[in-house]
Amino acid sequence: MTNATHALTLNDAIEQALHNDPIYLAAEANLAVNRARSSQAFARLMPQLTASANTNANRRDYAMLNNRGNSIPERYNSHGVQVNLTQPLLHAEKYFALNQAVLLVNQADYQLLAAEQELLIRMIQAWLDIRQGRDAVFATDIKLAAAQKELDLSQRALEKGVMSRTELEAAQARRDQAQSEQVTAQTEYSFKLAVLEQIIGQEVLPADIPANTVLSEGYASLIPEQSSAELWISQAENGSPTILAASRALEVANEEVSKQRAGHLPTLDMVASYNNAVQGSGLTGGQAGFRNTINSLGLQLNVPLFSGGEQSAKVGEALAMRDKARYELEAARRNTHLKIKQAWLAWKSSYTRQQFGKQAVRSATIALKSAESQRAHGLKADLDVLQARQQRDEVIRDLNKAHNDLILNYLKLSAETGQLSKNEVSGVEHNAIGLPK
Repeated sequence: MTNATHALTLNDAIEQALHNDPIYLAAEANLAVNRARSSQAFARLMPQLTASANTNANRRDYAMLNNRGNSIPERYNSHGVQVNLTQPLLHAEKYFALNQAVLLVNQADYQLLAAEQELLIRMIQAWLDIRQGRDAVFATDIKLAAAQKELDLSQRALEKGVMSRTELEAAQARRDQAQSEQVTAQTEYSFKLAVLEQIIGQEVLPADIPANTVLSEGYASLIPEQSSAELWISQAENGSPTILAASRALEVANEEVSKQRAGHLPTLDMVASYNNAVQGSGLTGGQAGFRNTINSLGLQLNVPLFSGGEQSAKVGEALAMRDKARYELEAARRNTHLKIKQAWLAWKSSYTRQQFGKQAVRSATIALKSAESQRAHGLKADLDVLQARQQRDEVIRDLNKAHNDLILNYLKLSAETGQLSKNEVSGVEHNAIGLPK
């Protein structure tokens, strides 16, 4: 659990997520798996050297055919050492398998990058949601205080006979509604903390999250007005890790077709062996023992003739898998294009909401200052000031939401084009709007 005396920064949360998020760690493990398989594919083209040794205690009974007596027992030991070397010379399927393994590593690299981009987006979304949730809780606190103040005034007015019971019940209903909204906001805030816990793998308390900073224009101008979704889509064609991973998957499928077709081709190996055998007795009874050493070097050709149709079926399977990979690439491309268009339109909407929100905050701030000034001169009551403050805080909350959406959708565009970095996400911590205390 995080120490409450040390606030959890966004950069800290990202580092913890990279070490604890199971989805990202699974992508890392997948890369390690494919690197190991690539080494295996390369090893199959290297010389294969094996050695074996044996020792045996033997008993042999023999008798001469012209001797009708008992057989003669003979005991002796035999030992042998053999070393075999095989060097593949012509194995087309192994070369295709090596190319395939290299492509799989490349694909796993892009899959890891995609997992990292997706993790960063989940991380920043959870972080902004928490800040927005905290603002919502604060806004409901102010609203409840105003509603309670109104109810107290209504009760005193009823006691003095200047307000009806119906008006009091209406004020009571508004206070109860404000209480309900406060409970809902607090519950949603707890849910958002739980989402962050799920990503970083540890408990997060409200005190662990630092207070919101002041509004910065840093992300407001990251996308020029003359930009377009088509330009982002064009960048995604060459930069999207999802598209690139699917493209490598299609290349892997092509290599699989070639590899299976190569199963119909002959193979050629260079083979060499050294065999040293020692036997304590001759080949026939009564003979002296001997040592036998054989060195050999040659070529071995294997020609597949018939496998019951198995290899042809493997080729058919590889062709079908290639079609599947082609369709998945097209699906990845369309899905990426859709996400970019959605993020782009959402960014434009957030940008517009932010511009109007700034004006609304200025107007609400002026109204609050006016209410406070009039209260000081006896022209306004505390309730009027509370209501003005509530209105000001609500428009600030809405502006904060627009600003957060602006940041999030820009980062989504960066992620879909494979350009999102940890440093860029960490910078968001200094680009949030905080409600006044």
